[in-house]
Parts: sequence; structure tokens; C-alpha cells
Amino acid sequence: MARRRVFWLVVLAAVLLVALTDVPAAYVFAPLLGVAILWFGVGSLLSLQQGAAHIPDGDPSPVDPTAERTMYWCAGCGAELLLLVRGTATPPRHCGERMRERVEILRERLSDDR
Repeated sequence: MARRRVFWLVVLAAVLLVALTDVPAAYVFAPLLGVAILWFGVGSLLSLQQGAAHIPDGDPSPVDPTAERTMYWCAGCGAELLLLVRGTATPPRHCGERMRERVEILRERLSDDR
């Protein structure tokens, strides 16, 4: 919060400097724009680093493909994903939304159970 206040005080001082003196505005505002772009870029990269907190703890559990096939389907583009190892119970995301889970029970497994 203190950085933001200092930044706006510097911008106000720059506006007064340009308005009250003969200093060209490009010499004053170009470095401020560079600092603002750098500040935004560093903030964006730090948010990406903190976004990895959703990675699950523990070992993934294998899925038995002889009993059932778990597929995920994207409603946005139609992409399908076959699940071989389950890391978490939440479905993956594709095209910005959660994929829909579809579990297929194989016919060979059903005929063996009879």
C-alpha cells in the first residue's frame, strides 16, 4: 500500500513539474511509464508463481483401465482426455472451464461378472 501511495505522489510531482516548468513531458512521463510497466510485469509473474498452490500432495492413484475408462470431455472445443492416473478428484480445465467427466464401463468386464 505504501508503494502505491509513493507512486501516485511521484506522478503528482511529475505533473506539477511539467505544468510549472519548461521540462518536456516525455522526459518526465517516460520513466514513470517504464516503472509502471515493470511493476505490473513483476506483479503478474509473482501471481503465476503463487498460482501453483493447487498441486496436490501425495502420490497419484492409478486407475484400473480393465474395469472402467474415465474420460473427460471439453464442451468448448470437443477435446477428449483419457484418464490413466488420478491426481485429484477435481476434473481438469480446458478452454477456461472444467471438463465434463464420463465413465465408461467396458463390456468385457460386464460379461465376465455374469
